[in-house]
Amino acid sequence: MIATHMEQSTTYKVNITKLPNSQVEIKATIPAEEFDGARNEAIKHIGADIELPGFRKGHVPEKMLIQKIGEVAILEEMAEIVIGKTYPKIIAQEKLDVLGRPTVTIQKIALGNPLEFTIVSAIFPEITLADYKKIAAKEMSKKETIEVSEEDMAKTLEQIQRMRATNDAKKEGKEPTEDAELPTLDDEYVKTLGDFTSVEDFKAKLKENIQKEKERESQDKKRVTIMEAIAEDSTIELPEIIVEQELARMEDEFSHDITRMGMTFDDYLKAIKKTREDMVKDWRPDAEKRAKTQLITAKIAELENLSPDEEAMKKESAILKQHYPDAPEDRVQGFVHMILTNQKVFAFLESQK
Repeated sequence: MIATHMEQSTTYKVNITKLPNSQVEIKATIPAEEFDGARNEAIKHIGADIELPGFRKGHVPEKMLIQKIGEVAILEEMAEIVIGKTYPKIIAQEKLDVLGRPTVTIQKIALGNPLEFTIVSAIFPEITLADYKKIAAKEMSKKETIEVSEEDMAKTLEQIQRMRATNDAKKEGKEPTEDAELPTLDDEYVKTLGDFTSVEDFKAKLKENIQKEKERESQDKKRVTIMEAIAEDSTIELPEIIVEQELARMEDEFSHDITRMGMTFDDYLKAIKKTREDMVKDWRPDAEKRAKTQLITAKIAELENLSPDEEAMKKESAILKQHYPDAPEDRVQGFVHMILTNQKVFAFLESQK
């Protein structure tokens, strides 16, 4: 059932109601004198962009300005100003951990009267975590032998040779074919592939790379298993705004990948005969899973006091800005902080024995 409590601060009458899906409804009243006190600021703010014949922009007399835009526009600007100043105070007063932009509804607005409004905002959800240390220790206790087989080597070698044969054919203006003769794997050939001294040297380094890749895949698989087990036994009321943020991030990533292929997102949608809404619907299950994972890692980081150091933040942020120079600074910082925090959390989980 919805829970409600009433609190009276020294300035504002506030009523907080908890809503489903990690949201709160805030009903507040701003005294008439404080609301009326924002009138001059509202007129000045609106007037800065108004231009009339005979008057420069920002210098239109108040009476003419009000005649042009109307009293309602002034009241609405006043409300926006005072709510913008009051909302952070209410959040601090009520100790609310809000997420994203709130939805504001004006209930009562008139000059000489208190301003009454309602705000609905998402809040950081209450999370009851499973015993994540126990879950991680159980998974990490499972021993796995990771070896590079002869079949692995043969398959990778063939892929490398076939890729080189394809590139050579294209350079010669020929159409590459599946049955094209593969180059001979000898010392001279492997030297053209990189810093290798011989076939033996090449194979040794290739085997080492395959081994590392298999270990990385195994680590990723363990991490997914651990996180899915934690999520399964945890209680999380997932706010829609977090899911929407993940969907937006997925769309950005996908659009970037499509652009690198020489297409636009719209062109891709036309080619596969889908709409953006279709794609978002397809992505939603993964977005919800990613959102839960992010909330879990953030909660574990909070409980275990895990956070990235400043030097790592600066270094990774600079690298990301090189790849995405137009990305807003706050989004870059937020993304890097999230990635580095996740790395700390997974390292902590993997250390459980």
